[in-house]
Amino acid sequence: MKLVDKIKDNTLIFPINSVDKSTTMQELLNHILDEGYLTATTKLFSSIDNQDKTIGSAVGRGVAFHHSSSKEVNEMIAVLGVSPKGIDYESPDMQRVHFVLLLLDPMNEPNLHRKFIHRFQKFINEGDMKTKILDSNSKKEILDLINEWESEYLLDGIYNE
Repeated sequence: MKLVDKIKDNTLIFPINSVDKSTTMQELLNHILDEGYLTATTKLFSSIDNQDKTIGSAVGRGVAFHHSSSKEVNEMIAVLGVSPKGIDYESPDMQRVHFVLLLLDPMNEPNLHRKFIHRFQKFINEGDMKTKILDSNSKKEILDLINEWESEYLLDGIYNE
């Protein structure tokens, strides 16, 4: 599953306006609600919030992941929020989070997000990719970075799926 298939102009929030974990989750959910993927966010917010209390969504180095399953989606939905200022996520490494990825899986494929997260981690940790994204001036520049990386990644034969 390619990043460019899921992270598009309508599922990329740049810059994200939130300043803490709770409002960030709600902003991401509201965004996909506004895009017509969901009819409500209350149950999903509660589910993601409860999961975050046990597992924690901040993985360190400026990145956080949220995921859940939803009966409202037929295929995985991804929304990426980018915060140049950083968000207080109570990260284990105490760094502010700049990249927040929310993934919603269909109920019949509750682990679909795992491959996507793995691919996103390869992308975001590539060289100076984080700096390039944070230095971007538009969503288009960020989407171009994703597309260029993915094209090279595929060309190098690293990803054969």
